[in-house]
Amino acid sequence: MMKRSIVQQFRHEVVRLDLLLPALASLSLFLLTACGHEPYYEAEGEPVAVRVHSVVSQDEPRPIEAVGTTVATQSATLAARVMGTVLEIRKNAGDLVHRGEVILVIDPREVSGQIAQAEGAVAQAKAALVLAETNLQRFERLFERGSASQLELDQARWQRDTAAGAVKQAEGAVATARSMKSYAEVAAPFDGRIVDRLCEVGDLATPGRPLLRVEDAAHMRVHLSLAEDRVGLLSEGVEVPVTIPALGDQSYRARVAQIVPAVDAASRSFTVKLDLPEDPTLRAGLFARASLPGELHPVVRAPESSVVRRGGLTGAFVDGGGKARFRLLVLSTDGSAPATGVDESVVVASGLAAGDRLILDPPSTLEEGSPIEVRS
Repeated sequence: MMKRSIVQQFRHEVVRLDLLLPALASLSLFLLTACGHEPYYEAEGEPVAVRVHSVVSQDEPRPIEAVGTTVATQSATLAARVMGTVLEIRKNAGDLVHRGEVILVIDPREVSGQIAQAEGAVAQAKAALVLAETNLQRFERLFERGSASQLELDQARWQRDTAAGAVKQAEGAVATARSMKSYAEVAAPFDGRIVDRLCEVGDLATPGRPLLRVEDAAHMRVHLSLAEDRVGLLSEGVEVPVTIPALGDQSYRARVAQIVPAVDAASRSFTVKLDLPEDPTLRAGLFARASLPGELHPVVRAPESSVVRRGGLTGAFVDGGGKARFRLLVLSTDGSAPATGVDESVVVASGLAAGDRLILDPPSTLEEGSPIEVRS
């Protein structure tokens, strides 16, 4: 019985070994190919016509990531300038407004009373002016006949001038009161969007109390915080790629509008303001990521058309003296900008060296060791 069990176990191990041998052979071939050694066999058949591209190494700036927040180029908090009850709010948060459009109305009755008082003061001042002018004319006639002294004439002229000044002062008070009445209607200072509503109908509006917040919906900026040793990487007018993760990693070309010269003593950083292109989906307060040009470093690029992705592996075929040789590639994700050349390119971290001849657009039938014929 024991001998039979040993024999069965031996047969089981032999079967497992038979299953593993093909896999081990394939793995050995793969490792030999990846290390640049010749495989133990060569593919046969007619040479495959291919185009090749010589790999070069060039110095390119390594991108530096900086983060910031989107900010409206214009924002305003609308406050009351008169006292009164809020009668009407014509716009809500999120609504678009145009410059000069009335968006909130305050009860103007108190201001109307002030206008009436100022107009009454004007009437009194004008009446006093008429009396002063009449009195001045009387004293001028008396002075001509010698019945009034020079002092009395001068006093009459002073009263007339004082009354005229009182009229102008009263008229100014009327203009001020009427302008205050216009403040009962709160208008948008520029084209934008209501982002916050800070009052309700029936609330008491007092001078200085915030009522609404408005932001420019069309023009947005990104405020970046940049370390003091990196502020020299940028200058005004330079374009910088910016992504907004909240909008699906939407990419923009932002222009440096201003580098604030004051440094934050706490963080040792400068604030850099970037102008974003117009986009109705942009909102203030969104997280933004900018890619800044850094120091130069050697970069090896491969045309996208030469990259092969098979079985979860990424690689490329190179010309190995008339034979196709497969190289495993590790692509870089440092965010380097695409370079101009044969076509869109990718940065290769390892697997290629300058001077390698990459096969462009390799056919799906091309395999390790296949004979190739290079054509222009």
